[in-house]
Amino acid sequence: MTEAAEFNASRWVLLSDWSAGTIAFVAVVALLVLGLAWHNGRGLSPRRRRVLLGLRAVSVAVLFALFLEPGLRLENVTRVRNALVMLVDASRSMALPGEGDGTRLEGVRRMLERHEGTLEAWRALHNIEFYAVSDHARPVGGPAELTASGDATRLAVALADIAARHRPEDLAGVVLFSDGADNGALGALRAGEGLPAAAREAVARLATPIETVFTGPRSPVKDVAITDVQYDAFAFVHNAVSIEADVRVQGYDEVSLPVTLRRDDTLLGTRVLQVSKGPDGTAQSHFTFDFVPDKTGKAIFTLEVGTAPGEQITVNNRRQFVVRIIRDKIRVLQVVGRPSWDQRFLRQLLKKNPNVDLISFFILRTNSNLTMASQSELSLIPFPTEELFKEQLGSFDLIVFQNFTYRGYNMEAYLPLIRDFVRNGGGFVMIGGDLSYTNGGYAGTAIEEFLPMNLRAGRGELSTETFSPVLTDAGRRHPVTTLSVVPEDNTALWAGLPPLNGYNRVGALRPGAVVLLETPAPERAPVVVAHEFGEGRVLAVTTDSAWHWDLHAAESGDNRHYYKFWGNAIRWLIKDPALQPVRIQADRDRYPQGAEASLTVRVSGRDSLPAAGADVAVDVERVSLDAEGRTQTEVVHHQSGTTNEQGELVLRFTPPGDGGYRARARALVGTSEGTDEDPFIVAADPIELRETRARPETLAALSEASGGRARTLSDGLDDLVRREPQVSRVNRRKDVPLWSSAWWLLLAILFPSAEWYLRRRWGLL
Repeated sequence: MTEAAEFNASRWVLLSDWSAGTIAFVAVVALLVLGLAWHNGRGLSPRRRRVLLGLRAVSVAVLFALFLEPGLRLENVTRVRNALVMLVDASRSMALPGEGDGTRLEGVRRMLERHEGTLEAWRALHNIEFYAVSDHARPVGGPAELTASGDATRLAVALADIAARHRPEDLAGVVLFSDGADNGALGALRAGEGLPAAAREAVARLATPIETVFTGPRSPVKDVAITDVQYDAFAFVHNAVSIEADVRVQGYDEVSLPVTLRRDDTLLGTRVLQVSKGPDGTAQSHFTFDFVPDKTGKAIFTLEVGTAPGEQITVNNRRQFVVRIIRDKIRVLQVVGRPSWDQRFLRQLLKKNPNVDLISFFILRTNSNLTMASQSELSLIPFPTEELFKEQLGSFDLIVFQNFTYRGYNMEAYLPLIRDFVRNGGGFVMIGGDLSYTNGGYAGTAIEEFLPMNLRAGRGELSTETFSPVLTDAGRRHPVTTLSVVPEDNTALWAGLPPLNGYNRVGALRPGAVVLLETPAPERAPVVVAHEFGEGRVLAVTTDSAWHWDLHAAESGDNRHYYKFWGNAIRWLIKDPALQPVRIQADRDRYPQGAEASLTVRVSGRDSLPAAGADVAVDVERVSLDAEGRTQTEVVHHQSGTTNEQGELVLRFTPPGDGGYRARARALVGTSEGTDEDPFIVAADPIELRETRARPETLAALSEASGGRARTLSDGLDDLVRREPQVSRVNRRKDVPLWSSAWWLLLAILFPSAEWYLRRRWGLL
């Protein structure tokens, strides 16, 4: 390889290592020498004087050059292209309408396509780098990879990211395509204001003019948006809950729209949005929804504003969220027809339970009782039927009718309300006695509709015989009658309890009724029967002598089984989640779009221990509402598996899009199938669509502060100011000394010798 091919650049250099002071001193001496030469030739003719000065000057120059040691530096140099950074806003607001047809992001793509030839020419000098901007700047391969899916716009953060990746001298320029709808440090910027500190710092670190390209429309688009929803992630059942919402309207002079709140497909409230145009073209409204949840569990709530005429953006008209409804205390209403040992022991049990809020009523007189005293002189009040069974009925979790008849209290109109209470998820217990079941007049009423047995017409029979109740096959597995998780021990414990005396004879059992305890053969009359009615649960106890399990068992020092039985019963009646043999739970209540959801299924056997090897099937449904507010479901994922040794199965999948979802799990536990469900939400962070107005003033402020130009999509990029590459990389270098050649030595001898010869000839020596 020739030297010319090996090196492609050269420059003059000084190879000496003299200091600058030394060089300056030698230069002064050289000038003095020239001055003395001129002074010594003053007696000569001007021509001879100039010849001698010229020879002296050439001699001094040659010697000074030898002193400096000049050389030629040969280099192999590669030119390094600098970076032309293209920042493209990829947040969700870029999917909104832009200027003209299409979205704001589509406008950027069309502009870049028009200038593809220009960009290709620039690639000879620059590395053109594309970044998608949302909460950070993320490198992408090109415009084709850009999607308007970011949950926020943080322009100052994106500029700081570029400053961290590139030195100012490595940048040819920075171009920012955005609608200016910033959610970060620049979000509060107004026209005429200076940049906030975070943005000023990012611009200073770049030290490069920022060319901004505005992508949005100049005038506000027509839009009604839910900008904020305030709610508690947890709420207590039967306690008032408030949900507050802020709605912004822009682009309308007048608008009137419904604002609705739903729990699943149940309408909780409707308000009317009615505003006039504000001074800045927008208007804000605040709404409050108050309701009392009547059942526990997680639920999907949907807040929605109707679509306005000609509205261009509807994706922000709906907001979904999950609220967990939990129990503060179990509210129990105990209504007793007359005082008895059975009611006394049960009331004492309920009052001792710190998780129970008990309301007890003992009927000592009816509205038809005759009295010679005035109502104001009576110490006993009439039974408050309207207050209990109409005004406050929904606040209770469990109602106990203990040897109670409704007749005589004008309660006929309230019995259907109790039936609806149970159908909608409430718990109900009827305990036997001479005022219960048929003897209480419940045959043919709304109460009989949800009892687990038919009632005999006429006057019911009461048995007074003493008996020891026997566990049925179902009773051995049912959570209400589980005194021990060991089946053999459970059977033995029931067999060892004190006997009872007396029970109500009832009619045939209804389909689905489960007898847990019965009298011994041959009659086998039901004593404790469990039944589900709608969303609620019912327990029928046909005897009023269960108190024997407390009093007489206490004589032997072991009366805990009475408390265990009623504790199990209450937990079953209120649907305590801990009693469910199959449970499914998502690891989050809300997922961002594109995130993977993790679902954990736990299965336990009848002994409450983890069930290993249980077959589990999970369906994930996408939940939506039709135009009439009815729930529509679509199965979007199905998966099966087997539980591990801990009785768990973990499933993972990626939801296909935003919206409400419900995961349903099914597993075979023993001979029966257990089910459970858990709702969750998939949605983007709503911050990006709270403010849909494009803001060119934000981009103009960035350009002005950095020395760049604020552009629009129609301005193009042809006159974009770019820095030429200034950085080169030297691969190889060679220094060639010039002073060491024979020619320099010849010159150093020739010119001083010529001057000496002429001086002597002309008589100066």
